[in-house]
Amino acid sequence: MKKAIAVLLVATLAAGIALAQELKFSGEAKTGVYWENIKEGDNEQDLGTLGNTDDAGYPGVGRIRLNAELVKDNIGLKVRWEDTTFNGTLAPKWSYAYGYGSFIRDQLKLSAGRLGDSPWGTGGYEINSALDDVAGLRTEIKPNVLSGLNVGFVLNTANRTQGVHEKTLKSLIEETIVGASYTHEFFEVRLAYRFDTENDWNNNQNEGTDLTYRVEERVLRNIVKGLAIWANGRYDGINAEEEGYSNFVNWVYTQYAPGDLNAQLRIGFNVGYKKSLFTLKPLVSYNILPFLTVGAAFIYSKDSGEAAIDSPYTTLAVEPLIRVNFGSMYVAFVYGYNSTYTAEDRIKITNYANLRFVYTF
Repeated sequence: MKKAIAVLLVATLAAGIALAQELKFSGEAKTGVYWENIKEGDNEQDLGTLGNTDDAGYPGVGRIRLNAELVKDNIGLKVRWEDTTFNGTLAPKWSYAYGYGSFIRDQLKLSAGRLGDSPWGTGGYEINSALDDVAGLRTEIKPNVLSGLNVGFVLNTANRTQGVHEKTLKSLIEETIVGASYTHEFFEVRLAYRFDTENDWNNNQNEGTDLTYRVEERVLRNIVKGLAIWANGRYDGINAEEEGYSNFVNWVYTQYAPGDLNAQLRIGFNVGYKKSLFTLKPLVSYNILPFLTVGAAFIYSKDSGEAAIDSPYTTLAVEPLIRVNFGSMYVAFVYGYNSTYTAEDRIKITNYANLRFVYTF
């Protein structure tokens, strides 16, 4: 009898623990059929393979992604597993896997592990990046006296360790990331900066420091429904010793999406070694029916600078799309035409088609 009561108590306790925990799952599977024809001078080649060219890690067969979060009281665990091989022979990639805890009435958050979901990242579209995406310890301070403020720092491993890397407490601290974000009803700002130790080398080059940012206005969206304007960017190799290592990429976005219409204009400016690239990318899509969407994207880019090609444009491209939705799954067909100058008076013409299959839950 005592044994039965003990088993019942254990079962009741286990059920109570399970109820006190919250487990969330989400994920996606993306693949498709991809074909392209490339002509450059007298050379021509065809390619047919499995692949999805939106954001699924192409070239590759596609992507399977699983997100999970386990929360109990103020403690949680977040993981993201993904695979872009689909063959099971290679180890899957853990995009992030870390534990976290919120303390002092959610004014202090501590995270440890393979970090992700940075509060100071760039967000999308063209740049979706963060500096604190390696193993580390992240501290976030969110004071109640100034709602919307999030400041903190990350103690983490060296981000590029190819070559010589001295592992000392000093070198660990010198790789610290500092970040800050502020969300207000009128705007949002995110900024992160990664310091660099002289002992963190990449291909025998001192890599310099890194910076990411995002700024977003939130006034106009309250006046014009569906209107949003924001910018993001990333600067790698600030004060790098080796010439040509630094790169600064910026994008400005204007989006008008009041309902079935989604119209965007993306303007990019990339400053590299002896060459800069300016890009215009208008996109538009419209839900003709609840299950049917049509759209198109256009790209114009032109480089400038000492190493730029003397040409009327760098890239001209157009990509019409038709998409059919089936609940949490959709099938899309994309055709693309891309003309790119590879040298003066030499153009590479690419025609491609992608039949995409995407499942989400």
